[in-house]
Amino acid sequence: MKRIFTPVLALALIAGSTALASGPEHKDHTEPAAGHAKKAPAPTLKELLPPVKTPALWIGSDAPNLQIAKFVKGESVDRFEEGQVYVVEFWATWCGPCIAAFPHLSEMQADYGDKVKFIGVNVWEQETEGARIEKITEFVDDQGDRMDYTVAVEVDGKMSETWLAPANQNGIPAAFIVDQKGKVAWIGHPMGMDEPLEAVVSGDFDAAKAAAEGQEGELISMGFMKFSELAESGEDFPLMHNIANALIEYHLAEEPMGLNAIAWMLLTSEAEDMPKSEYKLAHKAAKMACEVTEWKDWSILDTYALSCMKVGNAAEAMKWQKKAISLAPKDNAEAIEELEERLADYKKAVKG
Repeated sequence: MKRIFTPVLALALIAGSTALASGPEHKDHTEPAAGHAKKAPAPTLKELLPPVKTPALWIGSDAPNLQIAKFVKGESVDRFEEGQVYVVEFWATWCGPCIAAFPHLSEMQADYGDKVKFIGVNVWEQETEGARIEKITEFVDDQGDRMDYTVAVEVDGKMSETWLAPANQNGIPAAFIVDQKGKVAWIGHPMGMDEPLEAVVSGDFDAAKAAAEGQEGELISMGFMKFSELAESGEDFPLMHNIANALIEYHLAEEPMGLNAIAWMLLTSEAEDMPKSEYKLAHKAAKMACEVTEWKDWSILDTYALSCMKVGNAAEAMKWQKKAISLAPKDNAEAIEELEERLADYKKAVKG
């Protein structure tokens, strides 16, 4: 299996969405049949995992100082001025999702104008300061209007140490909204920043609610990482199952990328003695993801087809794999080749 979901990638895909905020409230509307006791609710993440610790840098914290070696584009910002909203976004030249977010950040800067100052801070490069500044300057010049906002280079890892690490941000891109009082108002993926930024600028932002949702997001992140670890190692299948089920039932029901990631990791795990019953859970998650995307996302259909195969329905697997191939981008030859390889396996299984 070439297509791989890592925990970091999966979280990046769903970051900034409700999957990394408070999930939809789970309600069991199914009435027990006559003569049968109502089934006990599935364990929640709070019951399965250790308590979430609030990060040292969190919503409501004073924003740390800017420690910039050089501003390579736009106006220099020495400090956070009262009454001004800022977005401090961390990125690197080697980070594909960071590069993909550049145009969106540029559009938002254009939309907000002087109401919000966007600062893209380069981090986690290997070069020493002088070589790093030269490299980043050239890189930003090449990006042109794709990076149409202020861009800076941190001082020797200082902003990574004072922003990312204490906020438990272990991946990039990562964005921080700093409000009119110099407080951190929101932390997350820049592609999920639109609504909170609008609320901060308008003065309608509810910091207490955001903090509570952020705590919920931390819990989901912890659950996702633990699930991935167990799916890979096979150390505790019952705990793995319960965590996956809690994520599916209580938090990711409307988040197709998160559902798809869980299903794919269950289906492609190389852990020894993986219970076949887990394929049923993967099938459930993949089907939910297909329903949310109205059966139109080729990559999710690919996962669903594999889940059909794993639960013993090769005919359904073949049907949906054909659909996935028909929807896949025609210029992605590598993906189509992989889809067709799996389709060939399903056809063989149907023929017996």
